[in-house]
Amino acid sequence: MRSNARAQHASNTKVSRLAKFDVVSIEDLETSDIERVFALADDFYARLERGEQITTAAGLIMATLFYEPSTRTRLSFESSMHRLGGAVISSADMQASSAAKGESLADTVRVVAGYADLIVLRHPHDGAARVAAEYAPCPVLNAGDGSREHPTQTLCDLYILRKKKGHLKGLTVALCGDLKFGRTVHSLIYALARFGANIVAVPTSGMDVPDYVLERLAAERNYSFSTVTMDELKSLAGGLDALYLTPSAPHQMALFTGADALQTIPASEPPASLDAFYVTRLQKERMSGKEAGAADYVRFDARALRTSRTSEAVVMHPLPRTNELAYELDTDPRAVYFEQAAAGVPVRMALIAWLMEKAAATTSPRAIAEPIRFKAEPPPRCSNLNCITRFEVAYLAPRFTLGRSADTTVLALKCDYCERDLKTEYVGHTRSHRYYRFDENLQGYVRQWIEEGSLAVFDNVKQAEEGGYEPYKRGPQREIMNEQEVVRAIESLADQVIADVLDMPSVSIVGVVSRGAMLALRLRELIGSKTKVFPPCAALDVYKPDDALHPIDRTETFVVEDRTIVLVDDVINSGWTVQRAMATIWQRGRPAAVKLAVLIDRGHRAVPIRPNYVGKNIPTSRTERVQVRLGTAGSDPKVKTHDHVTIYSIVEPMKEPEAAH
Repeated sequence: MRSNARAQHASNTKVSRLAKFDVVSIEDLETSDIERVFALADDFYARLERGEQITTAAGLIMATLFYEPSTRTRLSFESSMHRLGGAVISSADMQASSAAKGESLADTVRVVAGYADLIVLRHPHDGAARVAAEYAPCPVLNAGDGSREHPTQTLCDLYILRKKKGHLKGLTVALCGDLKFGRTVHSLIYALARFGANIVAVPTSGMDVPDYVLERLAAERNYSFSTVTMDELKSLAGGLDALYLTPSAPHQMALFTGADALQTIPASEPPASLDAFYVTRLQKERMSGKEAGAADYVRFDARALRTSRTSEAVVMHPLPRTNELAYELDTDPRAVYFEQAAAGVPVRMALIAWLMEKAAATTSPRAIAEPIRFKAEPPPRCSNLNCITRFEVAYLAPRFTLGRSADTTVLALKCDYCERDLKTEYVGHTRSHRYYRFDENLQGYVRQWIEEGSLAVFDNVKQAEEGGYEPYKRGPQREIMNEQEVVRAIESLADQVIADVLDMPSVSIVGVVSRGAMLALRLRELIGSKTKVFPPCAALDVYKPDDALHPIDRTETFVVEDRTIVLVDDVINSGWTVQRAMATIWQRGRPAAVKLAVLIDRGHRAVPIRPNYVGKNIPTSRTERVQVRLGTAGSDPKVKTHDHVTIYSIVEPMKEPEAAH
């Protein structure tokens, strides 16, 4: 078992009739667990129909903590506990709670666990439910965390779909609309794959199923599905068993009336017939303004049920709806979305009763993979910008386990909280201080390094070398710029900046740590000697988010707002460092402009970034590394510097890495 916050609270856990079993993901439930929940739901459904008084949960208290709006999920959970004979305490608006004063999620759930036997949580950040589960000594049920998952909604969806169709295995379900941000869809995809259903994705343009969902299905279940356009869907033979819709934005198109063509992602061939059709709402609350206005959305009305392909379909919708679902469908017997909402009560009653059964059973705790211990500083950060670790930074450090990826050229590290993969191209061995470009030949050694706690990971070569790591093996090395040539290149950069920027007093210079910062200082001195204006100068460390940007002279205040920022680096390699640096600058304010100055442009970039000012262009191959060495900064000709630029090849580890010995 993992040594984590949950273990720390074990001694404080009160005797409870509920098992400390958290439902954060639909994958937390085994197939047999879901079947048992459904059996209990059938029983509660019948007993509620007969008007029986149920006291299964008498004496238990449930707390509902909702950091986002909710009607059906919150009220159905609370109704479920009341109908089981239990009690409810609720914080329906967390902005009216201590969260508005800055209380952390961890502190909130620890306090609330002292008042309740069960916590139901909804939160805007991916992975928040996992954090709550670790810090609360009572069970936590995820009522939706960011765009990640909504497992109890999926239980309701599966329950109604099986109730109407008699089975789940073999059904073919078409998922339409916003498949990118819809957390209900993500949980449903995982569940349908497990139950042997077939999936056809029909996304609105730009709203495809995220890569991390597809990769998880491929790696964990060897499962893939087709992506088709709405026009392609119309041409498929056969019928539909269910149509599932969720709300969307206004100005939508009529279904089957010529939606824009969508990009098709090749997978398996689409099936000849369809059994279910599930359209999701546009999750505007999780989008930027640009994304929210970019998509034309499908509108569903009765015409879609008048064809032979849809005559047996049921229409499902988790609600609330806006403009995507016509009210004329409400009287159609195939429209089951209100039944679906009502099913939230027996299904969630069943889930609570199942937790009580788990407490009475003598079951062994599930084995949890130990997180990777990284010795390199700083440790890697989750790539998901909405991950809870990016918001609750005071006590949460990013935590990863070894992931699985079909791409053998990257090391996949799975975030323990939001479950997104961090794809790492460069790995290091802390004992030998060597770094390697990852490939499948290193897989066994990386596992060994994880076990001994000697694995380091890097975003790029620059980060590895800034950390003092050397490549696994150098090939031939030669000097391509001597001291005089480096000095002339830096002077050329200064002249380019002066010629391009007419208002020099509006300029601020930012150098990427470390050689970029050294270059920035020398540019400042050169610009000052030529124009009599010495721009403010700051250093930026993209790998230290807590203190990323600070003035080189700590007595100065460095301002970004409305300034022309000249971002300086020694070599532009992939471009990822520059991209991160620019994002950091924009987080500190809105500059008038950001211009990029690099001493060396080697010609290989993974992102489309072009420098404004270049000291020298040096074309290289992918396996070649350009290394800049700078001596003492300054313009005093009496001070001897040792500037030079070398180029060498990186020898890939084809057999055994030296660090493994």
